[in-house]
Amino acid sequence: MDLNKIHEVDHMSRLSVKECSLILGFLVQKEIDFTFPESPEQSFGQKEQTYTLMEELHWSLNEPQMAKLRDMMKRQEKGEVFEDEWQDRLDFFVKDQGLMEPMFYAGEGVYDFQYMEYLDAKYKYDREWLLKNKNFDIDTIRKIVDMIKAFSLTKAKKVLPVNVRDVFPEVAAKARKQMKKTHSKEKIDEIERQQLIAFSFYRYNALFPDQNSSTDSEEGWKVFYQNLLELFIIRPSDLTGIDSEAVGHFFNNFSFAPVCNESYEGPGYYNILNSRPLINLGEERYMLLIGFLLPEAVYESPFYWMWDDKQYRASQAKHRGDVGEEIAYDFLSQVFGKENTHRSVLVEGKKGHRETDIDVLCLLGNKALCVQVKSKKLTLGAKRGDFDQLSKDFKGAIQDAYDQGLVSRDALLNRKAKFINTDGNEIALPENLSEVYIMGLTTENYPTLAHQVHMMLNKKEQDPFPLFVSVFDLELLAYYLKDPYDFLYYMRQRTRLMDYFRADEELVYLGYHLDQKLWPRDGADFVALETDFGKLIDRNFYPYKTGKLHLLPEKDDPISHRWKDPQFDLLVKAIKATRNQKATDIIFHLLDWSGDARKGIVGHMGKTKNDARREGANKTMATPVASDFGLSYFVINNPDPKELEGQTFVYAQLRKYLNKSNAWLGLGAYSASPHLIDALIYFDDPWKPDPELEVTFQDELTKMKTTRPIPLKPRGKIGRNEPCPCQSGKKYKYCSMQ
Repeated sequence: MDLNKIHEVDHMSRLSVKECSLILGFLVQKEIDFTFPESPEQSFGQKEQTYTLMEELHWSLNEPQMAKLRDMMKRQEKGEVFEDEWQDRLDFFVKDQGLMEPMFYAGEGVYDFQYMEYLDAKYKYDREWLLKNKNFDIDTIRKIVDMIKAFSLTKAKKVLPVNVRDVFPEVAAKARKQMKKTHSKEKIDEIERQQLIAFSFYRYNALFPDQNSSTDSEEGWKVFYQNLLELFIIRPSDLTGIDSEAVGHFFNNFSFAPVCNESYEGPGYYNILNSRPLINLGEERYMLLIGFLLPEAVYESPFYWMWDDKQYRASQAKHRGDVGEEIAYDFLSQVFGKENTHRSVLVEGKKGHRETDIDVLCLLGNKALCVQVKSKKLTLGAKRGDFDQLSKDFKGAIQDAYDQGLVSRDALLNRKAKFINTDGNEIALPENLSEVYIMGLTTENYPTLAHQVHMMLNKKEQDPFPLFVSVFDLELLAYYLKDPYDFLYYMRQRTRLMDYFRADEELVYLGYHLDQKLWPRDGADFVALETDFGKLIDRNFYPYKTGKLHLLPEKDDPISHRWKDPQFDLLVKAIKATRNQKATDIIFHLLDWSGDARKGIVGHMGKTKNDARREGANKTMATPVASDFGLSYFVINNPDPKELEGQTFVYAQLRKYLNKSNAWLGLGAYSASPHLIDALIYFDDPWKPDPELEVTFQDELTKMKTTRPIPLKPRGKIGRNEPCPCQSGKKYKYCSMQ
């Protein structure tokens, strides 16, 4: 596959890993018939039948929801009104196997290399048990998997990275145009199909005998299929440089012989391919048909091995909990800094009573991030759509973590408890803590996690939404949102707009945010995000992790140039440097601005400062504002700190009052200073009439009314379900929107 175009791949037109696993799961229930198709035409026809069968499967899994939808439409036609309530969502989207289809067709939610990277972290406390009971040495296993992957990729280079669906339509259209004058439509269709079949095999040209050889077409066809099969064959002897006994243990743990898997009945049932992806063909030949399944099996299988040892279960559970906290702490401390990241925080109430605990607590200005880690797996019963089992799994992995997060959030905001770190010392909380975001983290690859949270989370209207992600998602968030302000801004937008944006995977939300920013779109009550936004990260992250990003043209990278402008970042950096207690609020307000506003604000500030320096006079500028935020800039020609602070304060105060804003950022600078900002004042008290101020500054306010503000668009449309900017605590649709 061409890594430079990996984000252009149409995954919807290809079979997924789960679909291929399903087919193979049924295939291995009997002896595998390796009889070759008689011709390319027959082979192509079998491929078409496979796709048709998978399409029928998709429709059948969708039918319960479609039947509900048809019934709902009929009832709506009769005047019945449906509310988007929690119980209604459960009834429509979850019950009657409603989540079976989205779980089966969701993306994998993890890259293959992530499985290997997390293997040591996940089982580092279980190494002794794994080696003693399963001859499973983590370091050796990783070497074997890496070697098999490299070996398979080398073989795969014999196949050209050409997608027939991308190329053939254009070729066929030109040929059809030329043949119209001499052939009937039926004849053209026949010729076009033959061309499509031939074109489909073009990418496999290297697997056919050399054209100069004396091999006849029938024998050449057999040679092709033998070579094709060989692409998927792994032999223990291929794994040179690794102890042969260790290689033998590996194949014993992760391979099987056909004529088994009888209990497999389809989605939601145990499939031996998921735990033993290597098919033993005998004679030291093993077939790996889905490369992704090997690192997945290596990562997941040890859990089930240890679970079968009842005496070890307690140790296993403790190790999983410790590992989850450690992984979360490692990633988040890279973002927020170790001094602002605390692990295993004890929430201690009156008389030293333990109220709850916070797995990871991150602090940033007047904001906090409360992380609760769970290590629950989604059971097979839940994957089959069993509502009772699904509800039980969801409670253990998601709902309980959210409820615990709410208790911790309340204690933080209302200072109802002491927060004790691992050293036994009390953590000093910010005095003006104004918001606590709740993040739930699962160490497991939890299918359609974002979708399940939206459909199944039981929360009160006034309580905030949480963000639930897997450790694999967290790695991406920490990589792309390295700045703590960017990270918490993403948390704010995701949780604020939980009812507005819809997607099945966090990868899609993040891809959209990096490309366009999570913000309500004009004229839309909600937005369903296409999986294509997740592919933007595929193009950037996969080459980066495989060490090939530098080989690809940066101009082709769809997210290398994000919605954040470099000049705007200079302004944000300057605000951070002031160490203002409410810098987080200020930066969030600025990040809310539209792209045009972000690009223009620093330029206007620079021009204002240059004009002041050139003319030797004080200069000002201000933005037009929405009711919730505005900005002013005062540049003085006199290098007097008191005058700068006073002028910046008064000008910002008057601008805020004149525009009836609830929050205002006043910036100031000396005309001769090399810095963009030398003074900062931030007002966030709700606007109210002030007759005394109007009298005192009557002349200044009158003059300001005639001053033309900088024509910037501070922000886009306020979403119906967003908190109202008037700070009433109500949703916008229930407050100022009315």
